[in-house]
Amino acid sequence: MPNVQIAQDSWTQLTYKYMKKIMMKLAIVIFFLVLFSNCNKDEITINGTVEFEEYIEEEMDFQKIPAMSILIFKEGEILYEKYFGKSNLQQNIPLANDHIFLIASVSKVITATALLQLYEDGQFSLGDKVNDYLPFNVKIPNQATDITFQMLLTHTSGIADGSALDEQYYYGEDPPVALGFFLENYLVPGGNFYNASENFHDFEPGTKYEYSNIGSALIGLLVEEISGTDFNTYCKQNIFNPLGMSNTYWRLDEISQTIVTPYNYENGQYEAIQHYTFTDYPNGGLRSTGTDLFKFLSAFTQGGQSNNYELLTQSTLNSMTSPQIPSLDNEVGLHLFLMNAENSLWGHDGGEQGVATIMAFNSITKVGAIILTNQGEAELDEILVESYQLGLKL
Repeated sequence: MPNVQIAQDSWTQLTYKYMKKIMMKLAIVIFFLVLFSNCNKDEITINGTVEFEEYIEEEMDFQKIPAMSILIFKEGEILYEKYFGKSNLQQNIPLANDHIFLIASVSKVITATALLQLYEDGQFSLGDKVNDYLPFNVKIPNQATDITFQMLLTHTSGIADGSALDEQYYYGEDPPVALGFFLENYLVPGGNFYNASENFHDFEPGTKYEYSNIGSALIGLLVEEISGTDFNTYCKQNIFNPLGMSNTYWRLDEISQTIVTPYNYENGQYEAIQHYTFTDYPNGGLRSTGTDLFKFLSAFTQGGQSNNYELLTQSTLNSMTSPQIPSLDNEVGLHLFLMNAENSLWGHDGGEQGVATIMAFNSITKVGAIILTNQGEAELDEILVESYQLGLKL
């Protein structure tokens, strides 16, 4: 028996030493894999358009993005413009410069601009109560503080995105429900879509930051009520037409050009999504092109001017691109966000079913980038930075 025990102990020691060697070798392999992976990531060096396009094609392949529009500009000059991939995979349609993307929450910048134009006209003050300008009253349950324009523009109103929004998508048609009717029934007790616990946060307006799609939709309704013009018409008259944005639309039934097909990528396959709209459209329902958005965003780098038209004043632009609620979040301006602190890029991104978008600019260098895609899970932050960095070199 003792001899057996010695044999077992010897075997155990050998096994331990053998496994230890294997684990050490495995650890070394993992270490170098991680090291090389990090080195490759850090070694992304783009000195020109050839390397940039190779990088973009790799990202599109890795992220399964069917189509990508990229436009880089400085002030009123386009530095780089390129269209990658297919607008429609099934029909094999290459992406072109006049093909229209759903731009999701990037739409909010246009919506905020419309409201701030009325602010510049002296129609209201940012500290005014929105209830003084609406045909119905909006109150956060169990809170006495009134919602102001400033709160809507900084996502501190306390209005939340409830599940009722899930039923407001319409495929192949424009919303049959009017914006004002929906918002009143969503925000006022007794309404068809009212839910006190889902539609509102439980904090006093102005005391916390919570991103609000419905809050942005309410901005669109305020534009209607203050201007006396429906939101779509107001944007045409005061933003799209003066800037020459001839390929930009809030409504599907006004579009005759090719619309880029949105896609989901699931189980190794692309799933096309029928073109859709939603009732609370001012928060994300705009369709446009990179070229049209350049005409708009370039004004933010030219003192508010584009196409010989003053979109906004420099003073308002300064407010949009500076922290408005630093005690709550130092990356929130007036409906714009500090997208990348290292490069001082202010702008907005967006994500919806089958689309991901981002646009931003640097107020000092005057360089900006606009990136539109038709895959909802795409991550565009790094691509934005690389696009901006390329712009500095062009």
